[in-house]
Amino acid sequence: MSSPTEQSLSSFLDEVASERVAPAGGTAIASTGAMGAALCEMVCIHTLAARDADSDTSSLPALRSDLERQRRSLLALAAQDAAVVDELFGGDGEGPSERLSKRAVGIPLAVAESCLRVLEVAERVIELGSGGVVADARIGASLAAAALRAALWMVRGNLDILSGPSFAANIADRADAIERAAADVADPFDT
Repeated sequence: MSSPTEQSLSSFLDEVASERVAPAGGTAIASTGAMGAALCEMVCIHTLAARDADSDTSSLPALRSDLERQRRSLLALAAQDAAVVDELFGGDGEGPSERLSKRAVGIPLAVAESCLRVLEVAERVIELGSGGVVADARIGASLAAAALRAALWMVRGNLDILSGPSFAANIADRADAIERAAADVADPFDT
């Protein structure tokens, strides 16, 4: 199995749809968030290229850079998720180690955090984006929002594999905080 960064979309989807255990849901979630970030990056690029003298686009390079960092982080998390799933379910049949259990929860939590940042940045990109491409930022934000919700669902679904109740409670609190913060971000399709 290769990293989602090293293969075509078609071959990645063939691997997801195969009999293999990985890549699976977490990898797809992180890849979806990365696609959302990429769409918002593209809007920054095209808005800067069509710069209107009357508009203030000075923050777009920094926003683009932030989105690029999130995209790269999400792709790295996609690869990490695939590796953890392969270890968890493709191994010797013994129960997961504490380290693997924590990674099975920590990776989707990190995906949710990164998708939250994409949403926050996308909100500003939507405000500044050129009319011809701003729809792509809305779609990118929507993909990031869907990935964030799915990642939080995965985090909560995996909490029961953790052996430390205080660690699980801390993760649940962090997931709740991400969800609250995401609720404060404007709906990308509001005009």
